[in-house]
Amino acid sequence: MKNLTFKIITDVQEAKNIWDLFSPLQTIDDEWDFRYTFNKYLNFPLHFIVGFENDSPVGLLPLQLNTNKGISQKKFGVKEPFLEFFGGIDTDNNKIFLLPGYEYLLPQFLKQIQSTAILAPLADQYTLGQQTAIHYTDKFVLGLESIRDFEMFLQTKFDGKSRQRLKNRINHFNKNYKIEIKQGTETDLELLFELSKDRFGEDSSFNMKHRRNILRDLRQLYEIDLFVIYINGVPKAVSFGMLYNKTYDGINIGYDYDIRDLGKLVFVTQIQRALELGCNVYDVGKNANGWKEHFHLNKIPQYKLAINFPHAYAAIGM
Repeated sequence: MKNLTFKIITDVQEAKNIWDLFSPLQTIDDEWDFRYTFNKYLNFPLHFIVGFENDSPVGLLPLQLNTNKGISQKKFGVKEPFLEFFGGIDTDNNKIFLLPGYEYLLPQFLKQIQSTAILAPLADQYTLGQQTAIHYTDKFVLGLESIRDFEMFLQTKFDGKSRQRLKNRINHFNKNYKIEIKQGTETDLELLFELSKDRFGEDSSFNMKHRRNILRDLRQLYEIDLFVIYINGVPKAVSFGMLYNKTYDGINIGYDYDIRDLGKLVFVTQIQRALELGCNVYDVGKNANGWKEHFHLNKIPQYKLAINFPHAYAAIGM
């Protein structure tokens, strides 16, 4: 190790340049525009920790300063500004970017954090001193490369009784309702917001204007699969998915919660569309939400590390 130095980058363009240098661009979370869309409306200052060896960048810890706005602050219940990953908790599998051969520098990067920080969701259980990141939540994915159609998904993931039970619920819709699935429009995106607020009330993130703007912006930036399920001619469910590098990301859905099992129909439709669109992975996002584990999806643990809290675990409900 020769002349290792660290620099904090706060300028947006300079941060983008260093991000583009390190990002592997494998998933949507590796996209600058995706993360910046979640950052810009809250105007969170960037805090990119960059490590240099002999003036050459060898690693990046991309953070932002949460100034007590948005959903991260509500999620963790922190009453003071804190550092978090660039893009906040809407991102997955966060990590420190290190060039090959420089992995041993990971603890050095963590030691550069001098103020309160919550690193989550982490891809790995980082350790700082005597403290190791704990389990935070899980994300759920389904590999599609070996699945030809939805029937094959059922055969692969379900036993006889549970497979027939799900089939019966889907057949119930087709027998008792007129089901139509149509491509969505800007108006349907507004319906998604309203359906979410109807279901979750004050807890819906779409009560925040910037959260609505985020989806509007993503629709302009990336390939989006926005579809609407009509039941007897009335729009009752809206799904917002993103396609990136042969991955179908189920970003958000809204549906009439009074219609039993409608959520299952949305989920089934997303898988079918992901297969039709040639995707290799279906990413249904973080948190079990009471149903994801029942579909036998692959569970990927995500971790959380609190730094510089006087009583770290009590401070953020760990």
